[in-house]
Amino acid sequence: MPRPRVTSRMTTTQVAKQLGMKTGQVVSWVERGALPPPSFIDNNGVRYFDQEWLRKAKEIVKSKRGDAEGSDASTTE
Repeated sequence: MPRPRVTSRMTTTQVAKQLGMKTGQVVSWVERGALPPPSFIDNNGVRYFDQEWLRKAKEIVKSKRGDAEGSDASTTE
């Protein structure tokens, strides 16, 4: 009987929720290079992400959203 694996890896759906994005957006951003590549891809092509990846991704998403908000604010000054 296989033992369950204890891991801190998250799926694309899980990181999408953490980032406030849709799963397809995360995949698209990774494929375009806007977000780093997955921490691990299994033999079936399933992407997994670790806590360090999530930390970096949160910074990137925050900066990109900040840029968009900043451009709106600068036009009202």
